[in-house]
Amino acid sequence: MKICILTPRFPMPENGGDVLRINNIARYLKSQGHELVLVSYYDEKPNTEQARTIYNRIYTIRRKPLNSFFYALFFMLTRRPIQAGYYYSPGFLKLFRQVVNKEQPQLFIAHLARMASFLEKAHLEDRSIIEMTDALSKTYTLSAGAKGSWLKRLIYSIEKTLIKQHECHIVNRFPKVVLVSQADIDYLRQNANGNGASLHLHTNGVVCQPNPHTTYNPNKICFVGNMRTLQNQDAVLHFVNNIFPIILKQQPHARFYIVGAQPPRHIQELDNQQNVFVTGFVDNLAAAIGDSCIAVAPVNVAAGIQNKVLVAMGTRLPVVLTPLIAQAIPELQDGENCLIRNEARDFAQACLQLMTNSNLRQSMAREGYNMVSHHYSWNSMLAGYEDFR
Repeated sequence: MKICILTPRFPMPENGGDVLRINNIARYLKSQGHELVLVSYYDEKPNTEQARTIYNRIYTIRRKPLNSFFYALFFMLTRRPIQAGYYYSPGFLKLFRQVVNKEQPQLFIAHLARMASFLEKAHLEDRSIIEMTDALSKTYTLSAGAKGSWLKRLIYSIEKTLIKQHECHIVNRFPKVVLVSQADIDYLRQNANGNGASLHLHTNGVVCQPNPHTTYNPNKICFVGNMRTLQNQDAVLHFVNNIFPIILKQQPHARFYIVGAQPPRHIQELDNQQNVFVTGFVDNLAAAIGDSCIAVAPVNVAAGIQNKVLVAMGTRLPVVLTPLIAQAIPELQDGENCLIRNEARDFAQACLQLMTNSNLRQSMAREGYNMVSHHYSWNSMLAGYEDFR
């Protein structure tokens, strides 16, 4: 088939879980012999040469900040999701209609719920898949007490009701809606009054990376995640303020590395060049984190499956994580292939346990790697993605 994929931001570089997922979906589809047409916004000059290794043809249009602000406000005032307005423009709709007429795709995929309106306006619902990924209304509800950008907290508090209505509309309107965790499917099915026939599970995968390091630093702790999101900001602040001080009392040489693109100013200011370091985006993630003793995921605001857990395990790092995100990965076994802790003191003690016991650390790293390599290849997770009838 010829498949048209709509994305709200250009999927290169792969500096976040969202673009990593849509690109791996595209790689899977291409491996099945499909022809891929990308229609995407961009903010900065897009790297189309890199994107052409995945997509056969690429059509782009620049997102205009003033346009985004106007439509975000307009959509909010008319009780529609702010994010759908932020990524709406007559120019994108015009370009999309031109692509439909020129390319004549047989199937359409909207990356995230915010892009679904373009498919509705073109009356293409019966040939479309919505790659929703996560139930955002669930995340936004959990974010009420999150630390991080006050502006994002305010937007989330307004958006949670609007996006919940939008998600239910999509579930009832489109033939296939894809999410990455069964918990989110159950949540949306309940919100849609039990009407969940369109909901399908295609969870995330991981590309297991050869670790370039032959040794590790027993004092190095890493966190991996795109730092523009409130969820990751909250997790990092929780670790730095509530967990790391407990670790430092017993391990004064411990170092915490925050690895991820687009850290806002209040996250950058955590970098003291002594025991907390903010790297921003890195070109080679395995090289940046591979010598860590452990990876941490103290996430208390989230939906879906967290790539940070799979990526760390795929780089042979043991992971300490919270129960909230552990429930999305049923193969996780506390004490066998990871450590699952909730309270700050318990989380800190789990980190210290791995930092001071090399045998436990090596065993858990090995079991975590084996788990993701056996259960979470992208092709197995995405098998049948394009089938929806």
